[in-house]
Amino acid sequence: MIDDRSIQELASFHSADAPVLSLYLNVDPHRRTREKYKLALRRLLESVADQADPEDIARVERYVDLEYNWQGKAIACFSCQAKGFWMAFPLTIPREDLAFVGERPYVKPLMEMIGRYAVALVNREGVRLFVFHMGTLQEATEMVGEDVKRHRAGGWASKRYQSHEDETAQRNLREAAELTASFCRRYKCDHLILGGTETNVALFEELLPKALRERVVGHISIDKDALLSEITDRSAEAIARDLAQREAQLVEHLITTAAKGGAAAVGLADTLGALYAGQLHHLVVEQGFHAPAYRCEECGYMTVEAAERCPFCGGNHVRIPDAVDSLIRHAIRQGLELTIVQDNDALHRAGHIGALLRY
Repeated sequence: MIDDRSIQELASFHSADAPVLSLYLNVDPHRRTREKYKLALRRLLESVADQADPEDIARVERYVDLEYNWQGKAIACFSCQAKGFWMAFPLTIPREDLAFVGERPYVKPLMEMIGRYAVALVNREGVRLFVFHMGTLQEATEMVGEDVKRHRAGGWASKRYQSHEDETAQRNLREAAELTASFCRRYKCDHLILGGTETNVALFEELLPKALRERVVGHISIDKDALLSEITDRSAEAIARDLAQREAQLVEHLITTAAKGGAAAVGLADTLGALYAGQLHHLVVEQGFHAPAYRCEECGYMTVEAAERCPFCGGNHVRIPDAVDSLIRHAIRQGLELTIVQDNDALHRAGHIGALLRY
């Protein structure tokens, strides 16, 4: 299981004289079969074959073929066999395909999952609370209040009885909301997901403090007493939706900023120009996008325009088969923000790639 200690160990590992292979592979069964993700793995490893240690490539292949337990939506592997370093994790949250070779493990896709999500499952009698961190269940607690029954008989007495039951339910929900606020403070939760029937969730949400209501990022229809496996799966789906929504908001901000002439570039040509000017801050790339370009052998300037000479230094231009890969690797080496986006029509129409700029 991945946790804060694992992240710290990954972030602190450094190998100046032997390469470190970092690999993320999406194995979500809803998006690809085993055959398809094994093909994707082969392509990822081929893309870094000229940089990675063959022993690291073999170690990743062995993990996927023989050790992975088929439980998860993604795999993260980090290998430096020359230094005896190996870590691998199945992830419950999908991550996009990526392979990188450098002096350190590339942990940014894991850092994007580091926020703590509280999950509150409510009914009229109480609440079950969970913390999901790094996509896995970390803590749990439960509050059960006074029993509440729906009275079905008619008449004046039944209305009085039902009024009492509704008051009891309201008291239970109020106590549940107080416990949820305390729970979120204790575990420093960044986001909150609510589960239960539509009516109960709406009543419960109204009773939460305003600051906590603003952290609600999703709702799931689920019984409060559901099995832990179902809670884990449904919560992971809600977290994945939240991450996808934030990606969509990022793309919208990128395109809008560029359209207004702000500090943003869209399309490969303008993004390469921003790279040469040293303006890149946050690179945004559509998953699977590849395109050739031309690079100056002297100053490194890249352009999509075919030309014999560099307009800046007069050096020779050589064709490179994948300028997008070069951009991604530059972003990782320089510690820039990098987001790889899946299935976003707006980014696709805008040219598959773009960047928020420093200025």
